[in-house]
Amino acid sequence: MDFNAASVRDQLQIYLDLGVCVDNAKAALADIPSSVGSSTETPKRVLLFTGHRIDDDKRPNPRFPKEKEQIARDALKKAVQEELMKAGEIAYGIAGGASGGDILFHEVCQDLQINTRLYLAVPSDKFIVHSVASAGPQWIERFNALLGKLVARVLQQTETLPSWLAKKSHYGLWQRDNFWMLYNALAYGAMRVTLIALWDGAAGDGPGGTGDLVAQARKRGAKVVILDTKALFGLQ
Repeated sequence: MDFNAASVRDQLQIYLDLGVCVDNAKAALADIPSSVGSSTETPKRVLLFTGHRIDDDKRPNPRFPKEKEQIARDALKKAVQEELMKAGEIAYGIAGGASGGDILFHEVCQDLQINTRLYLAVPSDKFIVHSVASAGPQWIERFNALLGKLVARVLQQTETLPSWLAKKSHYGLWQRDNFWMLYNALAYGAMRVTLIALWDGAAGDGPGGTGDLVAQARKRGAKVVILDTKALFGLQ
């Protein structure tokens, strides 16, 4: 019951954060217990990932050069292994499917026999065009390999926001995608979530990037592990 109550509270909090149906959400929250009972069993953790895509060939300021892939993979594997050592067991991992960090995270977790869940903002064909194809055909093949092994969850069918969110200012699909993944992780309990971010620490190219998810996770009490790509890749 404690887990179910925490899950419902986290889902209702989304409405408060978005400023949608606020009165109804507050009323519902008032009737749901906020405390989570203690247990002698060591809780498992959920790993949530966010990180840069492989750079396009014409990108003026490098963030994730394609020749740095192995460095990124090694850093991710070390970070996941450290979480395994501390937590004892990982319930599952959550990540998108973009070229670069997302796909590497899923692959590393597979190597370590950790189940992952593939979260796509839009259906796979549209997602490939937006977030995979520019890195090259080999990344499309790796995405499709994951798609063949994992059950993909899809947020919405097009990049257009639903009508009840369309008028929200400074908000778009990728912010919604971040909230969606984060709150699905937080349903397990904020104290049991580790966000691993393969990130240069800078603002993204647009709203809803890696920095946004890092900020939202910290705001809600999740553990955040930053893999600094400037240091890892030797970038200025």
